[in-house]
Amino acid sequence: MTEEKHTLTPLQGIILNIYKEVKQILDRHGLRYFAIGGTCIGAVRHGGFIPWDDDLDIALPDVDFKKFLEIAQRELPSNLKLIKSYDRRHCASLEAKVFDCSTTFIEEPERRNPELFKGVFIDFFPLGGTPEDEKQRDKFCKKLVMYKRFNEKRRCRLSDLSRTRSKVMWFAVLPLKLLPYRFWTNKIHKMTDKYPFDAHTYTAHLWDSKLRQFLMEREEIYGGYTELPFEDTVIRCPKNFDKHLRIIFGDYMTLPPEEERRAHHAEKSFVDTEKPYTYYQDHYRKHGTLKKELVCSPK
Repeated sequence: MTEEKHTLTPLQGIILNIYKEVKQILDRHGLRYFAIGGTCIGAVRHGGFIPWDDDLDIALPDVDFKKFLEIAQRELPSNLKLIKSYDRRHCASLEAKVFDCSTTFIEEPERRNPELFKGVFIDFFPLGGTPEDEKQRDKFCKKLVMYKRFNEKRRCRLSDLSRTRSKVMWFAVLPLKLLPYRFWTNKIHKMTDKYPFDAHTYTAHLWDSKLRQFLMEREEIYGGYTELPFEDTVIRCPKNFDKHLRIIFGDYMTLPPEEERRAHHAEKSFVDTEKPYTYYQDHYRKHGTLKKELVCSPK
């Protein structure tokens, strides 16, 4: 089902241009990739972006994800930059991003960390395998989520927190701060590397805290791709995109109520499609604060 095409917002237009550049690299090197989540819904239901959406998510099998990280460093055009989130000291995410250097996208948690300022971006996530035995699979998922939480606590700064409860928890886990900042990230990678995507029956969204709920049969869901229209280009969705989306969202074809149709990332962020993120980095480093209009109020 598709609807009458909406006019792209400036933000969506930039995201689409990033995708087109990256798509050329992915296709040129024969890498497997899939639109997931809201991006996949947009392709299926709208033939492009969900009209109120503000991001684009791509998942790659772990081996292709690692190849992409190497290739993109060499082949991205000069206006685009690749960052691995886990290489940034105060960022606990596991994904990679490609962003437009001539723009600014500062998410609410980043507003006191100029090292995390970036441009408008798209996300890339690794798909990995899980143990074959169900009990071992449950243990794997629980342990991975626990490591992810420790990683978040280790990398978080006290100045990033606004709620009293969060600050109390920060002090409660203070011994974690004595560990190298990559300690838990390395443990996560060592753990997930034992279960490559292509060698196991079930795959998981390794980056998601709900990875146990989102387990999917690898061959059934990702054993190929379905190419669908996406704005003025095409995008690859999982072979069985219907089951992929129903596992995550349930009835994804029914539009949400009007009040829930919001740009969930941008509404909590500062976006400037005309000035580079370095402009705001320089201002922060000179004055120790952001300009008034950049300070986001915590939700």
